[in-house]
Amino acid sequence: MSPLIRTTLCLTLLLAGPAAAAAADATADQQQLKEVIKQVIRENPKLLYDTITQYHQELQAQQRQQQLENSFTNRIADQVAAHNPVKGPQDAAVTIITYTDFECPYCARGAHTAEQLLALYPEKTRLVFKNLPLDSHENALPAARAALAAQRQGKFWEYHDLLFQNSGQLADERLMALAGELGLDLARFNRDRQSGEIAAEVEADRKQAAAHNLSSTPTFVINGVVVTGAQPLPEFQRVVDRLLAEAAAKKKAP
Repeated sequence: MSPLIRTTLCLTLLLAGPAAAAAADATADQQQLKEVIKQVIRENPKLLYDTITQYHQELQAQQRQQQLENSFTNRIADQVAAHNPVKGPQDAAVTIITYTDFECPYCARGAHTAEQLLALYPEKTRLVFKNLPLDSHENALPAARAALAAQRQGKFWEYHDLLFQNSGQLADERLMALAGELGLDLARFNRDRQSGEIAAEVEADRKQAAAHNLSSTPTFVINGVVVTGAQPLPEFQRVVDRLLAEAAAKKKAP
């Protein structure tokens, strides 16, 4: 019997009181017990729903914690390339690498969380952007190339923000229009985004993700610790705080 079924059955018997106790007696008819359970479920649907929901939430929390411990144990060596946009101090104790798809709504949430982390730990964290456009998103690859073209003119992060604000409408003409809003040299922008050099940079990010078996977006690599999905801010804070504590302990070590 699974823990969920056991919990639900115990709750049912408690709610049913004496009737359930009598029905659960070894000499009682099994059909009688079934009818009692059905009646309790009909009379207490919300309580049972809340119990099952809480169970699932606790189970998910346990799974996330186990995944996090596995990530701390099995850290990856993810390299920062010269073409990767970076925000934050170069000597930051914690480097947050984010693999992103501009058409992924969860990536927009993840980008906002990353900005919050930079604000919370301004001298201790830096953010590194890597492209991981998914094949299922038609405009993700052109958007990735356009973002790196904007970087050539010193406007990566501004263009990055505009892409997420317009993630549902990233057709070619919109990519050009956003570049115009930032006052970019459009001829240069158009030439750069179609260049083989930028195509190779995007592909290099994708190959690095594949080498580490990272296939979903957003994926964060924080000092080698992999965190997948747009997790709530406190989850990321736990990771950063733990890494900062590790760094502080290393400094104190003889």
